[in-house]
Amino acid sequence: MSRGVFRSHNKVGEIMSFQTNSDSGTTFDPIVVFAVPLGDRVSWDLGEGSGYTATNSLSYTYSDTGLTKTVTIRTNKLSDLGEFYGNSDNIIGNINMSGWGLKKQFLVQDNPDLTGITHTHSNGIFSAYYAYFCNLIGNHDLSMFPNLGGHFKLYSNANLTGITHTASTQVFDNYNINSCNLTGNHDLSMFPNFGGSFLCYSNSNLTSITHGTSSQPFIGYQAQFCDLTGTHDLSMLSGLGNIFNVGNNPNLTGITHTASTETFSSYLVSGNDLTGNHDVSMFPNLGGLFSIKGNSNLTSISHGASSEVFTNYWAYNCNLIGPPLDVSMLSALGGSFDVSANSGLRGVTFPYTTQTFANTNTGNSAIDLSTCGLDGTTDFWRLSGITMDVNSTHGADIEMQNSGLSKPEVDDYLVDFSGITSNNITRWSGVTLNIGGITNASPSATGLSAVAYLTGVTAQWTVTTS
Repeated sequence: MSRGVFRSHNKVGEIMSFQTNSDSGTTFDPIVVFAVPLGDRVSWDLGEGSGYTATNSLSYTYSDTGLTKTVTIRTNKLSDLGEFYGNSDNIIGNINMSGWGLKKQFLVQDNPDLTGITHTHSNGIFSAYYAYFCNLIGNHDLSMFPNLGGHFKLYSNANLTGITHTASTQVFDNYNINSCNLTGNHDLSMFPNFGGSFLCYSNSNLTSITHGTSSQPFIGYQAQFCDLTGTHDLSMLSGLGNIFNVGNNPNLTGITHTASTETFSSYLVSGNDLTGNHDVSMFPNLGGLFSIKGNSNLTSISHGASSEVFTNYWAYNCNLIGPPLDVSMLSALGGSFDVSANSGLRGVTFPYTTQTFANTNTGNSAIDLSTCGLDGTTDFWRLSGITMDVNSTHGADIEMQNSGLSKPEVDDYLVDFSGITSNNITRWSGVTLNIGGITNASPSATGLSAVAYLTGVTAQWTVTTS
């Protein structure tokens, strides 16, 4: 446990102490930096009877096998000390920084036996505050820092249940608190310049996050594998973009957004309980990997126009219902398109796109509309400009089995595929099509004639029918 702070007004000055079990196989190398360039030095008592060593940057190897030592810092005035670097120094228990004039950087990460940090008020502006890979316990109080910002990382503290902040107008470049035990609501509403990389994932008892209005751009917003409940309100964050992931929150029923012109490389909201319509029409640069699969109460998705390239579009295992899912405004749709297992989905309105489609190594086919309730309204001619990459690692399949297709509808689709392929033989040959299954009708002579062409030596398709 920390010895806390002892102040003396004689020639000794002021001291603070903490404990370490650094051993002969490690280097004990803490650093202190003065808040103002006074040219002063601190003195260290390393707790093994060797007296004091005067230096601001220590590098020492103990001779023991990990005994607990009490380290004492002596200085003329603690408030003159602005930065502390104690990362990977095997600090034990609570370290008491009371009286320090902390600013710029406070780094104590990689101390697995560090259970707490005590601070007092400082107006110092922070560029980095790191205490990740420690064992902080309970609530970590930082309400005494009105200029916290920059890089903030407290991730991988399995017993950390909360963090208390006060208002700060500083810009956050990242705020990483993933893999802790944050419980209930986490309040960030006091940060009007919050952005950068926000990593809050894997906090299984975190039920909500409160944000304040911020226009800062995000390079990542990740709060997956938590317990976000109800509607997650992000309508005050106009800089969302790049990586967005709030998937695997089984009690999350909705997400509210506002307009953002940032480009999305991934938008992942799968494995939640999104209910009704999910609106992403306010993102003109949505693209990359779009995954909304596994939301059993999701009935529709609203998109706005975007010319960004989609590498995958996955909305399978939901409850999408008619009218057809409209993705016609996504002019660079490509990769793998999977809306299977939506029994009420009547069709898809595709865009006129020239992207490449292929199966993925996750088992998704190039185009999968299987186990839906198709009614013949899906126009595949809109995709006649695409390339079906049958030579990719996993090939390029079209899945339409068990989708309730009547005989005329099966015929129409087979004829369409025949026509598309004959007009675009270099980009559509060799495709594998499954339009069979117990709920699809078998083709008539018209459909069988199309199959004959598709499976012939020119088109070289593989076709399965009922």
